[in-house]
Order: sequence, then structure tokens, then C-alpha cells
Amino acid sequence: METYITKLKHILPTFFIIATSTILGLLLFRWLFVIQFDIIDIKEEVWCFWLPMALPWIPLLIWLRPRFRILTFKKDNDNGRFFYQFLSAGTIIACLLVSQNYLTTATGKLQKLSTISDIEKVEKSRYYKLTNFSVANYYGGTYTDFRTSGKYNQHLNFDIYFVTPILAKKSERINEIPKYWYGVNFKEQISNKINSNEKEKKYQAFYDDCIEKMNRYEFHSLDHFERKPTSDDRQNYLKAIEARTKQTADNNFIVLEPIKEKYEDRNGNKFAWIFGSFGIGLGILLFSLIWPGYSEIERKRFLAGKKPKQDDLINMLNYLIPKGDHFATSIILDLNIIVFLLMLFSGINIISPNGQELLQWGANRRFETTDGEWWRLLTSIFLHGGIMHLVLNISGLVIAAIFVEPLLGRKKYFILYLLSGLCGSLASIYWYPNTISVGASGAIFGLYGAILGLLLTNAFPKGGKKGILIMIGTYVAINLVWGLTGGIDNAAHIGGLLSGALIGVLLYKIDDGEKVAYNSDLVK
Repeated sequence: METYITKLKHILPTFFIIATSTILGLLLFRWLFVIQFDIIDIKEEVWCFWLPMALPWIPLLIWLRPRFRILTFKKDNDNGRFFYQFLSAGTIIACLLVSQNYLTTATGKLQKLSTISDIEKVEKSRYYKLTNFSVANYYGGTYTDFRTSGKYNQHLNFDIYFVTPILAKKSERINEIPKYWYGVNFKEQISNKINSNEKEKKYQAFYDDCIEKMNRYEFHSLDHFERKPTSDDRQNYLKAIEARTKQTADNNFIVLEPIKEKYEDRNGNKFAWIFGSFGIGLGILLFSLIWPGYSEIERKRFLAGKKPKQDDLINMLNYLIPKGDHFATSIILDLNIIVFLLMLFSGINIISPNGQELLQWGANRRFETTDGEWWRLLTSIFLHGGIMHLVLNISGLVIAAIFVEPLLGRKKYFILYLLSGLCGSLASIYWYPNTISVGASGAIFGLYGAILGLLLTNAFPKGGKKGILIMIGTYVAINLVWGLTGGIDNAAHIGGLLSGALIGVLLYKIDDGEKVAYNSDLVK
């Protein structure tokens, strides 16, 4: 029992400080700069999902992670300690998700309007009760958002957004572009593994069904309206307005979505679940701390400020600092991560951005690229279609870089990476007429191609060639076969692989030639 109390005293105070400061800090920051004074305008999904998912890891890894070193396990200490990091993060994340959603609804005031034009006469709010209104369903617009989801993108999601103008009365005629719109959204999910014709048929059937629903839709069957804030939904509603009006829809347009549940019930049990989720997570943490062993030596080392000789997290972060044999690789990694973060905070979906979003950031597609936007061949290799795409490419890049950069040097490594990426992009637009391509995989396959090509030279010691061939060859083969399942730009992979093999050998031979010339000068 004494050991258990020691573990709690060592871990819990820091956990409580991190949890309360993170939860209260994010609540206060959003309330002050978004709700109260409307200074920051980023998508609501960032506040309600992405920040709660990411934010807790920073203080946990910096301040709580070192305290878990006092815990010992029979088999793998690192895996055991990571379980407690994950459990701590999960508790805070759950509480953040609930608290941010509670803040969203609890601070939403209800404004009562006689007619839709009164919306300009009252304070801006999230919710509105409109007693008299009509809709011009003959002037409706629609937009469909396509996104993949699930492990390996096995699902294809259709989100169809319908908009129709809100009028003060039935007799009102539309003489100019309406400002107030009634929004309705329908969702459907199908398999992403079926062929294009089947996808088209399923989409058309879903679209026709949605049209039928809209023809029978009871527009007055609601309790109140929700004014759509800056979000993916609002952006897609605006695209539906643009499709109808043939003009750009800016922030002056107001989209109101019907809410059928009573305004008084909007918060549900969220407030109670803020404490409930935290209590459940804390209870599991307290109970699970009974089982691991305890190291007094590690506790004394921690209190003395002594750091462990080997720390995987520190080593990983150090790899992002350009130096030594990973100078060029670190720069490439940093560029990819920075671009992804910029995309994220611009409001692009972190899991599965859609094609239009990627094209706006510089994705590669035959029509745009061959129409004069050749820069897309380069920019596309620094873009990624979601967090998993980025993580997989980072892993592949680091493995290849261990072999290639020390061998060629940073300058030739940069040349190899960029040229292989460009060749992969060219192969993509040559092979696919209408595929939107992003990702560093063409350039990364160029590095693997260079390794395979250099196995034919004296670049690697004879004794190690077989092991390198098995490891790299297996990686390449698995990824190329995986690419045959669909949703992956295999043309960029093959283009990068073949060009990388050729360019890698040429760059190495040039280096070889320079060494020979240098040695002959010494002899003279």
C-alpha cells in the first residue's frame, strides 16, 4: 500500500495540473476570442475535435511522461509506460471533447424573429426562432461532398447539401440573390472498394432518393434554426448557393439549419458528462496503477533532474533538427509537417481532405497541370491527403534516408528526392486522365529505387547487400501490390522508383568520378 501511495503522489498531482489547465485553458481561450469577441475565425471542427485530440499530448509528453519512468513491468517497460500515457491522454481528450461541445451549445443564445429580415436588427446569435417564413423551393441549389474514411479508405461518404431561400411571405418574389437560406443535409456511406460504375449507380440512386425527400420535405416542421458557424457544413452549403446563383458566396450569406429538438434540450447531459468522463478515466488510471512495479532508483534520478541516456521521444524530435547525416531529410520532413499544419489550421479535414481542397493547395491533376500550372508537379509532393497519409510517408522516408543521405551527401540527396518526385508526378498525369494526386510517395519511392539501383554498384558492402535487398524489396513490393487495391497513385510510385534508380546510380557515379580525379591529382 505504501508503494501505491508513493506512485500516486509522484504521478497524480502533475496529471491533475495538466488536465485542469488544459481543459479550463481551452474553454477560456475559445470563449474569450471566439464567442465573446469573435476575434479568431477558424472552423468549429478544429475547436470541438482536432484541438481536443491533439492538445493534451504536448504537456503530457513534456511533464507527465518522465514521471511514468518509476513504473516497471515484467516484459516491456516502454510499452507498459506508453499505456499509462495513452490512458492519461484519453481521459483528458474525452473531457475536452464533451466540454467543448457543451460550450458550443450552452453559449448559443436564442433570438426570436417575426420575419427573416429581423435577423439584421438583433444581436448575432447561434439559434433563432422564426414564427413567419416561407421558402422558395423552386430556387433551390445542391452540392455533394465526397470523402473517403476508415482504415485504408475503405468507405466512400456522400454528403448532399440542399439550400433554398427563406422568404418573409409566400407572395414575395426573388428579384436579387437571396441572403438567407434554409439548409438541409443528407448522408450516405458505401464501400470504396467497388468499381467506378457501381459507385456512380449508388450515388445516383442516393441523389434521386434525396430529391424525392426534398420534394416532400416539411420545411415548417422544426422547433428553431441553427445559424451555421464557420465549419465544413457551412462551406458546403455556400458551395450549394454558388451552384444555384453562379456567383461567389461570401460570409454575408446566412445559412439556417432546422433543429427539431427543443431549444431547452440542446445541452442534454453534456455538463454532467464533463465530470463523468473525467471521473471514469481517473478511476481506471487509479485502479491500473496497482499492477506495475515501482523503481525507487528512477524516482531519485527524476528528483535529481537526471535524464535517461536513451529517450526515443527526444531522439525523434532531434531528427527534425537539420544536422549531420540527416540534414536534408530533416528539412524535407519539416517542410511536409509545416505544410500539413498550415492546411489543418486553414480548416482542411485532417483525416480526408476532398479533391477541391487539395487542388486549391497545389495538388497534381492532368487538366490543371498541362493547362499551364506546371508548378503542381512540385507542390503536390509536399501535400498529403490526411494525417495517416503523412505518417506513413514520414515512416517510409526515414527508413530510406538512413541508407541514401549518408551515401550521396545532402546536395545529391536533395537532387535525387526532387527529381524523383517530379518524375513521379509526370508519370501520374501521363497515366491517369482525371486523378488528383498528392504526397511524397513518388519522391520516397525514388529513394528506394536509388537503393535498389546502388545494390548493383560497390556503394554497399557485399556482405550487407542481401539483407538490404530483402528489406527494401519487400517494402516496395508490398506497397505496389497494395496500390492495386485502388485509391493509391501507383503510377507516381513506379515513376519515382524507376527514375530514382537511374538518377541515384548516375549521382553516385558522378561522385565516384570526382573521387577518382581527386586521387589522380594526388598521385601527380
